[in-house]
Amino acid sequence: MAANDRVHMDHQRIIDDRRKRSTQFLSRQTIFGGRRRTIRREADREKHIFLDNYDLRLFITLLLLLILSISDAYLTLTLVKTYNAVELNPIMAVYLEHGSITFFLEKFLFTSVAAFIFCVFNHFAAARVSLSLAILIYLGVVYYELIIMSGLLR
Repeated sequence: MAANDRVHMDHQRIIDDRRKRSTQFLSRQTIFGGRRRTIRREADREKHIFLDNYDLRLFITLLLLLILSISDAYLTLTLVKTYNAVELNPIMAVYLEHGSITFFLEKFLFTSVAAFIFCVFNHFAAARVSLSLAILIYLGVVYYELIIMSGLLR
């Protein structure tokens, strides 16, 4: 380690700065998690730091996003086959032309990649706002599809 990566504890002892090393792949922290769940130092909050400690609320939120995406895909396929509806998203309409399984897998793949990105960047405000917005949009789309299927908007 470089000399500036060392911390003087007192006049006799010099230790390496543990923040300069990344956590080992298999360690107590990777299995049970570390002690801290947030960034303490004000200077460190200004940096782009990624924490690998995720809470249950994030897991449930990402699971809700995936469930809403699967629901949207199922309802879209049902509406297209039963009511001759049209997919409004031009990218997904191309996949729908290649078949139901391709449409479903591509939709799940796109949403899974987005969920992974939301998970990695969950400590950034833009990611949290985007995740909330995505869930609200999916809730609106699924609600709209259910209204169409119930016959209120024919």
